[in-house]
Amino acid sequence: MNQLICKIVSSDYLDKDVYLNIRAFYRAAGYSLISPGVQGDHHADLLVVLRGDLGSEFQDFCGEIHVYDYVKEYAVDWGSRYPRAARITVVSLAASSLASEVGAQGPVQAARITRLDAYLPVIPALWSCRWRFKRLQPVHVSNFKRMGSDPYQQDLLSLIHAGAVGAYGGHWDLVGVRTHPLSYRQANRVLAASTSCFGLMWPYQRGRTLSGRMWQAPLNGCFVLSERGTDILGCPGVLERDAFDLQTASLKFSDQACRQLANEAAAFWETHTRSLAAGLGLNPALPLSGRGLRPERARLLIWDLEFRLQRLSRHVMRFAAPPIHLVRRSLARLARRCGVHPRQLAARRSKS
Repeated sequence: MNQLICKIVSSDYLDKDVYLNIRAFYRAAGYSLISPGVQGDHHADLLVVLRGDLGSEFQDFCGEIHVYDYVKEYAVDWGSRYPRAARITVVSLAASSLASEVGAQGPVQAARITRLDAYLPVIPALWSCRWRFKRLQPVHVSNFKRMGSDPYQQDLLSLIHAGAVGAYGGHWDLVGVRTHPLSYRQANRVLAASTSCFGLMWPYQRGRTLSGRMWQAPLNGCFVLSERGTDILGCPGVLERDAFDLQTASLKFSDQACRQLANEAAAFWETHTRSLAAGLGLNPALPLSGRGLRPERARLLIWDLEFRLQRLSRHVMRFAAPPIHLVRRSLARLARRCGVHPRQLAARRSKS
């Protein structure tokens, strides 16, 4: 019997943590995978759409499609986008609020489009780290977001400037914070070494989807301090707050509470993932741990090594490569000695 083939696609950006969970999920369900970016006329039985709008690229696809609407940046008429698909399942939190949209597409479209009220699959064994010690200072692990005068971001920035919260991620120099990006593996370890972290979602995403730290941090025994109204799935370890103030940053969590949280989060996300599999018509007893995760663990390690190497090469180039103005001066001196400097050539032409 031939193995079923699943093609994973993502148009505008590939969230690597999401991708690893998706890979492990569908491999455990018995699929052979075609990764994003792989070109060629591969026959696939299942198309998994992660984020973005692929336009008409797969309009002739005739198999089954699973769409994960977890970013909440696009409003796509999936029936028109994939007119020949046998069946389309859109996985989205609060799917009941979108029932009218399905009905408005007509009986034919509604018959082949299903809304599943769920989130992304999460594989706890892939992200859970061991830890020996926990830092009491809360952290914030994310690239800086351009959110204008958002009060939560302003509060968080004040806490970071005051030294009450440790920040990790890129582009924080824009607001006077010295820090640096982390690989996915490094970010996981920072969360595992912390008792709590601050979340910060885009305003348009609050109450509509979840942040990746809402599953990744609790799996590592790290409580998430999040904006009011963002924990729409009742995730373990997510504590909503009306404001990010010093009192929130001063909350203390014991090692015992952190270990209990890690166990609760692992059980919660395994249950959710098996329920998602059942809703998609897959085997809910699929294996979610053990040797089956070796390819994903290896890929996480490779990404970490690539990230470290790229960062090291940037540092080497910054200190080893001479500033561009010194290079220009050296070339100008050499040109004058050889008599080929543009000014020398121009002077000769004017004399002649």
